[in-house]
Amino acid sequence: MSSSSLSIGLSALQAAQRGLELAGQNISNVNTPGYTRQRLEQAAQASTAVPSMFGRSTATGEGVAVIGTTRIQDQLLEVRALQSRGAASAATFVANGHSMVESAFGEPGDTGLQAGLSEFWSAWGDLATDPTSSAARTSVLEQGGRLASSFRELSGRLSTQWGGTREALDASVATANRLTSDVADLNDAIRAAKVAGGSTAELEDRRGQLVSQLGDVIGVVAQPMDDGTITLSVGGSVLVSGNHVSSLAVTGPGTGPGTGPVAVTFAAGGTPLTVTGGEVGGMLTTLSDIIPSVLTRLDAVAAGVASTVNARQAAGYDATGALGGAFFSGTTAASLQLAGLTAAGVAASSAPPPASDGANADSMAASSELASGPDSLYRDLVVSVGVQVQGAGRRADVQSALAGQAESARLGVSSVSVDEEMVSLLGYQHAYEAAARFVSVVDETLNTLMEMAR
Repeated sequence: MSSSSLSIGLSALQAAQRGLELAGQNISNVNTPGYTRQRLEQAAQASTAVPSMFGRSTATGEGVAVIGTTRIQDQLLEVRALQSRGAASAATFVANGHSMVESAFGEPGDTGLQAGLSEFWSAWGDLATDPTSSAARTSVLEQGGRLASSFRELSGRLSTQWGGTREALDASVATANRLTSDVADLNDAIRAAKVAGGSTAELEDRRGQLVSQLGDVIGVVAQPMDDGTITLSVGGSVLVSGNHVSSLAVTGPGTGPGTGPVAVTFAAGGTPLTVTGGEVGGMLTTLSDIIPSVLTRLDAVAAGVASTVNARQAAGYDATGALGGAFFSGTTAASLQLAGLTAAGVAASSAPPPASDGANADSMAASSELASGPDSLYRDLVVSVGVQVQGAGRRADVQSALAGQAESARLGVSSVSVDEEMVSLLGYQHAYEAAARFVSVVDETLNTLMEMAR
């Protein structure tokens, strides 16, 4: 029994005290967002006795050493949760994009384009029953003007949605740039703290929260490095390495679908970045695919209306006996409008005066039933939009469920369990009491030895 025994007891007291403090730290942060529970790392201290050829040491070691603390994480679950967040965010924004498009159509309804087409063809049917009526001719023109206006308004709503999404994309990329800059700063701070031998747990927790946000925004992939930093990449391209950041920018048309696609690029060299995850990936899909494809099909419907009506007009005779002129001008939904006909210019008859049979107007009204006519094209478009909304919604629900499961699995490992911490707290409490009792016994024993030597 010697003073080394007191050193052993002291190391045990210090280790138990550190354990109690760490359990308290975990318990106090049980509701702190982004906090990762920590575990005390200990190791037995070997004896420092120097062996010799003929000597024998009975030393049992010199107590315990606290090596440090470890954040409890499963790297596989962390990667899975981060990837799931990006996929779920992208799927949600794609579903939102489809829903926005569907709301722009307003179908079925009395104010939708389908109702406008029906009223337009119905006006031609009314004219067929009374081809000499100026009121019926005026009604055809009015309904045609309303129909053209409906096409322009629908195209305008879709373009407005495109512009709003484009502005949101700029904001999201700016957010991604801010977050990557913050991650780089924390990388630098964590590396410096590790070199100095300090604790980095809280800094790593803050960085983890930023990385999770980046997963939602742009779908990053994080790779831990040996020096404590992490490397962030998107689509195989590195955004953050150590304290170096590659800023991003948005290129392409800014006010509506036009020449060239919208893309996210590196601000320095303009190199395109492949982004499929996060809200940025969902917005790019909306801007480059969802809205443009619907506008293209809507333009085809508008062109079909113009060509069908103008062709039938050219085959008939107006009130003056002349062949009918163009009814519509423009070949897209945004440009469709009346060509400037008067009521007398509406070609209702299939033969010149004095015939006035209304057969041409009747054929015009029957255009609504053409198998490949504009009405059929529009119905197919509306059905397609509805199917895409349902499909995108289901995919978003599935991805959200997968993300929730991945996050639950991650938290099951890294989050604080009060029950576990209570057990740990009691364990360290008993260890501290036992160490204190050991020190007391050593002290009493040393006192007895000293009394015997007197």
